[in-house]
Amino acid sequence: MNAANGTQHQGLFIEEGSGGFMTDLVFNGGNNGFNVGNQQFTTRNLTFNNVNTAINQLWDWGWTYKSVSINNCRVGLNVSAGGPSAVNVGSITFFDSEITNTPIGIVTSRTDDSEPAAAGSIYLENVDLNNVATAVLGPNGPYLAGSSGAFHIDAWADGHRYLPAGPVAARGNIAASKRPATLLDASGKYYERSKPQYGDVPLSQFLSARDLGCAGDGTTDDTAALNAAIMMAKSANKILFIDAGFYKVTDTIYIPPGSKIVGEALASVIMSTGEYFNDIDSPKVVVQVARPGERGSLELSDLFLSTQGQQKGAILMEYNLGTYEQGAAGLWDVHTRIGGFAGSRLQTEQCEKTPEIRITAGNLVQECIAAYMCKYICTKCM
Repeated sequence: MNAANGTQHQGLFIEEGSGGFMTDLVFNGGNNGFNVGNQQFTTRNLTFNNVNTAINQLWDWGWTYKSVSINNCRVGLNVSAGGPSAVNVGSITFFDSEITNTPIGIVTSRTDDSEPAAAGSIYLENVDLNNVATAVLGPNGPYLAGSSGAFHIDAWADGHRYLPAGPVAARGNIAASKRPATLLDASGKYYERSKPQYGDVPLSQFLSARDLGCAGDGTTDDTAALNAAIMMAKSANKILFIDAGFYKVTDTIYIPPGSKIVGEALASVIMSTGEYFNDIDSPKVVVQVARPGERGSLELSDLFLSTQGQQKGAILMEYNLGTYEQGAAGLWDVHTRIGGFAGSRLQTEQCEKTPEIRITAGNLVQECIAAYMCKYICTKCM
């Protein structure tokens, strides 16, 4: 990832070859506020003020924008990269957003015969425009007119719709997706909650896993110490800071309702190992979030859950927490990662990829069965 903070010409540049998520950014002034390309990405809660082009989409496979506010710009979203003969943008989903005092909302290079045929797809839903002369501009003229006043888009699409009879090219208004009321906020947008940063929380409200006896060295068995640290932080109503490191565990780590746990810059790894997690016929949970029937709040962020070596019965996370107050529980940047990193004993040296071999039960390398399941969400337990 390459990132450069705003200058007069460029606000933020990102070009990367994998997916990701970015949120809660404000861009003031400049030529291109958000100059981006990626395979698949989600961005939320972005605000652009007085930028020439708020978002310049260099390329993507699929990019989702939610809760975007574009104000006093020249162009809101430019997805014309490559032109009609070589459209670089796969698809754009833009919803629960607003564009104000911006002459051109979206610029696209997609035409009826542009190449690739399915590229340049746009889906707009629940978008408010105010003083936007052209909502969507194609290479040869407007596809969707705007207005000098307020204008609301329920749902509009340009691309291929996949219907029971097959794909059909479409450009125009379509029926909006159904929105279950339980997923919405008071304004009718899909509910969202930003990742807790704890910047205004005093140091006295944190407990360090290392200070509480965890080694995090990838060698020491931290099962008992980590379980004790989690319970101590919860009982004291404090935030547990899991310092950067590899916390080897040989039994289940239990996280009770009411816990607040944060890792260190995505360098805190809870790593299962040993025979307890190695029975494929009797899988065991590495990290259990609440026991069945338990309810309450929860905040987990910046953690990796991983395995070391053969772990045929490891369920990396089981989530049982029942939460009935909107926004009371959340996981932010909590990832499962299986193999491929130093110390996993599941790298090329041990588990070389053999694409020419059709994997079957008979030729599967048993030592490379690295987990049973990444995440199990038990809805009936809630």
